[in-house]
Amino acid sequence: MNTSGIVTSVEVQKKQKHRYNIYIDEQFAFAVHEDVLMKHQLFKGKHVDPQLMAEVLRDDERQQAYLKTIRWLGGRGRTEKEIRLYLRRKEYEDAIIDECIDRLKKERYVNDERLSKQLMEERLTLQGKGKIWVRQELLQKGVAKSIIQETLESVQPEDEEASASALARKRWRTLAKQENRLAAQRKLYAYLARRGYSPSAVKKAVREVTQEELEIVEFGFDNVEADD
Repeated sequence: MNTSGIVTSVEVQKKQKHRYNIYIDEQFAFAVHEDVLMKHQLFKGKHVDPQLMAEVLRDDERQQAYLKTIRWLGGRGRTEKEIRLYLRRKEYEDAIIDECIDRLKKERYVNDERLSKQLMEERLTLQGKGKIWVRQELLQKGVAKSIIQETLESVQPEDEEASASALARKRWRTLAKQENRLAAQRKLYAYLARRGYSPSAVKKAVREVTQEELEIVEFGFDNVEADD
């Protein structure tokens, strides 16, 4: 590969339309993304010396790391730690990774605070999982403990209790048919606890659904007595 000379030809690649082959002194020298080509004005007649070559190749590596990450994200939220692990698997050095993440943050592709709150809302309202579950999930994703604490504190107790109660009602309909009352209650406690609801939310949900059942039964008996 020539490391110094004049750009004699620039050709777009057939399979990757955003990448260009650069020829120096009629010999292939390197390939770059179009953004790097424009930044360094790598057109016919451009003089390339070893210093410029190194800058160009470094910029192209940065661009490739960024584009690979964008494709990998695919619109899905990822934490900073998850992105770092991905880029390390791609064997990028730490300096390139840091620069890539800084760029992603500026462009709002990476925001652990926003992602944590979105995940909390989805788990609580759509998936029937409580604050303890979310805390563990965020820890595994590498979110800072301070962000996790802030996320959990943003959830009102009544919101978690409402989520637990809604899930408890669905589960209780099945358990009450299969078990005696005490066994069904115990299984409901364990089920909600496994879903990561706080102890207070679990107790309130179980108390509510079992009390509702008693009220229904009592109401039914009252009706029978009145009919007689």
